[in-house]
Formats: sequence, C-alpha cells, structure tokens
Amino acid sequence: MSLSFTAFLAAAFACLLVSLTAMVLALREPGLALKPLWMVLAFVGVGGAVTVWSTPEEVYWFFGIALPTVSFSTGDGSWEPVLIRFLFPVGALLVLGRLYWHRRSSSAGSHSA
Repeated sequence: MSLSFTAFLAAAFACLLVSLTAMVLALREPGLALKPLWMVLAFVGVGGAVTVWSTPEEVYWFFGIALPTVSFSTGDGSWEPVLIRFLFPVGALLVLGRLYWHRRSSSAGSHSA
C-alpha cells in the first residue's frame, strides 16, 4: 500500500471520526434546541478528494457538498469499492462551534443567577 493511499485513508477516517464525534456530542448536549438538525448537519461535507480503488496512488480533488463525509461507489453487482470519496467535515465544525456557544451561554447564565 502506497504512502499516498495510506494518507488518503487516514484523512477519510479522520473526517468520519470528526463527524461521528460531533453527532454524538450534539445528541448528548442537554438543552440544545433542534438536535436532529445538528446531528444531520454533522455529516455534511464540503470539498474533498476521491481515489479509484484500482489506482490508489491517483488522488483527485474536487469541490462539492454532500452527505455523508465518507462514502464509496461499487461496480455492478459487487461490494468491492471502485471509488472512495471523502469530504471535509465542515458541517461537523459548525456543530462543534454551536456546541461551544451553547455551553458558553449556558455557563454564563448559571453564573449570573
């Protein structure tokens, strides 16, 4: 396995991990309004990279908006991936920012009482 393919898979795993973490934190945040919206937003990706399974040393960069942040496409009647794609987890970063402001406002409200 080439170094570029290993780096590609590590980046895809990191994007998925950030999205899952943001979703779980949004789910567990007490008092957060519109939890289902924030949980779905955690999986929205913007811009990313794709590689072809048969030539993993070739990485193509693209711009797009999609859900989920990591996915693969298969050939006809097969589960073997043909394309692997990841997008940068911009939605997850927005969710983490929203959680930060929610916690900050909740702690400011409890200190002023």
